[in-house]
Amino acid sequence: MNKTLNNSSSFDESVPILVVGGSLVGLSFSLFLARQGIKPLVVERHPGTAIHPRVSSLTARTMEIFRSAGIEDEIRREEPPFPREFGVMFVESLAGEMFDNLMEDMSAYFTDASPVEGNGIAQDLLEPVLREQAEKAGVDLRYNTELIEFETDADGISATIRDRISGETRRVRSGYMVGADGSKSGTRAQLGIGQHGEGTLCHLISIVFDADIHDLFGRQNAHMCFLANDTVSGSLVLYPGTFRRPHIYRLDVVFDPEEETIDDYPEERCIELVRAAIGIPDIPVTIRKILTWEMAGRVADRFQEGRIFLVGDSARVQPPSGGLGGNTGIAEAQNLAWKLAAVLRGEAGPALLATYDAERRPIADYTVEQVIMLSQQREHEGSEGITVNTLHVNMGYRYQAGAIVPEADGMNLPMVQPPELWTGQPGTRAAHIVLERDGQPISTLDLFGSRFVLLVGPDGQNALKAAQHVKDALRLPMDIYQIGGHRADFSNPGNDFLDAYGITSTGAILVRPDGYIGWRTPAAEGNKEELEQVITHALSTILSR
Repeated sequence: MNKTLNNSSSFDESVPILVVGGSLVGLSFSLFLARQGIKPLVVERHPGTAIHPRVSSLTARTMEIFRSAGIEDEIRREEPPFPREFGVMFVESLAGEMFDNLMEDMSAYFTDASPVEGNGIAQDLLEPVLREQAEKAGVDLRYNTELIEFETDADGISATIRDRISGETRRVRSGYMVGADGSKSGTRAQLGIGQHGEGTLCHLISIVFDADIHDLFGRQNAHMCFLANDTVSGSLVLYPGTFRRPHIYRLDVVFDPEEETIDDYPEERCIELVRAAIGIPDIPVTIRKILTWEMAGRVADRFQEGRIFLVGDSARVQPPSGGLGGNTGIAEAQNLAWKLAAVLRGEAGPALLATYDAERRPIADYTVEQVIMLSQQREHEGSEGITVNTLHVNMGYRYQAGAIVPEADGMNLPMVQPPELWTGQPGTRAAHIVLERDGQPISTLDLFGSRFVLLVGPDGQNALKAAQHVKDALRLPMDIYQIGGHRADFSNPGNDFLDAYGITSTGAILVRPDGYIGWRTPAAEGNKEELEQVITHALSTILSR
């Protein structure tokens, strides 16, 4: 990269962070960042939010993230309750012979490990919610605006953006930049970051349409079917309907881009294919959109280049099986947002930002691998041999290195397992435990989301006092709660807090703003001064101070 002068007078505006791409993950990242007090500039080349459903399911973990950002209720107002059971049919056609019907793994959406349920909101309904909340939080969101070029230097990024309507260009100076610009990311390409993985799996024509076929899916409680007959083979997907619109459907058909283009699929042909897939020759069909897309498995070789970061499809693409693509991107956005905010507020050292790649890229590799396995098993084996558990992939992973203080036996622990088997190990999601205050139940998860939280056991008075002194000395936003005991902030009616977090009654555990365990001491029995040193060291290690 060429270096550029960073004289502020040579720029039209200066911002802390420039976000390239304002779709699902870019909007989520910007909202999370604004909730941390940092207001980014977001440029999105399209004229508005998504106009097609695309992503249509949010896991329980993703809803936990949105709950911590304060928008769970807004999302649920847009989408009715999510069915607890979904079938995936293997058929000649939707109305024809059925060969098999397996029940979708819904464990990532409904689990006792979480206080919330997943949600079936489609992307075209979710993005307006995110946009409204982001703008209310102070995000500068500009549609019909594209990134033209950028240069980096030791102190930041110099970028040129262009209004696609007026043609006006502006020079923008930012401290950091985030590429959320999709699978064909221009940000990633200009940085020269390669990709690894399975690569292209197939190319598909997607036909988005309306037809009166809801009952055909409903009779088998299904939301998807794989079909094959003399006219068409592919898959039919149902997007959940709401009071705002009827159900929408998508037919995916594999095609060879070396033999055909989208021009070979005029509306008349698409209607014929849809009718053959449904199995009713004269059923009325309205085509909404005809699209092409590539099913692939790729992960960027690195998620960071200096002051620039990749999130969402810019960082990793995967097949839609299991519905984990958008969910994984939202988790990436949450992970990066709190770290950038901590650095910009002066609470953490710049080295904290390197932990984004260290934590999220191994999870991306694992997730893409598992989703490809699930996709291949579905296609070739039907209901047999499907062993991928989406709950474990989405909620049961452990950061093996990064912004954590590892424990001695960390190398012997798995990277992924059922979330209920984790007991407070650093790098794992903090467990959901029901607490109580003033007779009202509250989940431990509702204590996390914007700052560090230190939880101490019922006999952890020394840790409590030490933590308060460290908080004041470091001027670090941190909440400190005692769970159980005579003067506890929260009681624990189920008496399961200590076991779930792997500490004794004198122990303490530090939870990061993203709800992941950063450090713990099973027993904090030293004097206040010794504990101050221990807690200070833990925070300094996590924050790279």
